[in-house]
Amino acid sequence: MVVIVFIRHAQSVSNVQRILSDDINKYPLTDEGRQQAKETAKELRKIPAVTRLYSSPILRAYQTASIIGEELGLVPIIDDRLRERELGELNNFRIDEINNWRVKVYKREISAKGLEPWEILMKRIVSFVEDIIKKEEGTIIAVSHYDPIRAFLSYLIDLDDIGSWGISLPNASISIVKCNDENAKNCKIICIGTPILTTEILSRL
Repeated sequence: MVVIVFIRHAQSVSNVQRILSDDINKYPLTDEGRQQAKETAKELRKIPAVTRLYSSPILRAYQTASIIGEELGLVPIIDDRLRERELGELNNFRIDEINNWRVKVYKREISAKGLEPWEILMKRIVSFVEDIIKKEEGTIIAVSHYDPIRAFLSYLIDLDDIGSWGISLPNASISIVKCNDENAKNCKIICIGTPILTTEILSRL
């Protein structure tokens, strides 16, 4: 059995400025983001026997993972499959607060050449989970981004990009899946986007 604890990176400069970015070394965590990561790390101490900590290579995720690692005594392992969705010409695109960019892309109101297709994004995050199931035991933490985490949750409940638009994954939130066999499709969702690990959640691990 493997428990995978997905963490969305904490608040970054790109979140505050409402900028889409898949750049590796831009947009670090804000002061609030660093505090969010510390609070999440304290919550993760409630989980016994965490064996590995994986991270997206992108700065805001790796900084989040490093703060968590300091609290748990783990060194983040970079896995490129946890990286942000490839944004193509939407990279460094500023979004407004009213209309979600995904809907605009779906309606062809904005061009999105080079945007990583949902199916490809889903395939790479499923590949990560399948490899973890095969080679790890116990509980591992994976720090990633909104769309990759949402893609795996969507895979489990058979939803597409727009169909899963309403899944809420705040910065530094915790989403957990429990996998009892080598088929990633059979993983069970324990929680989605929670800021705290309650007794009820922990009892299901």
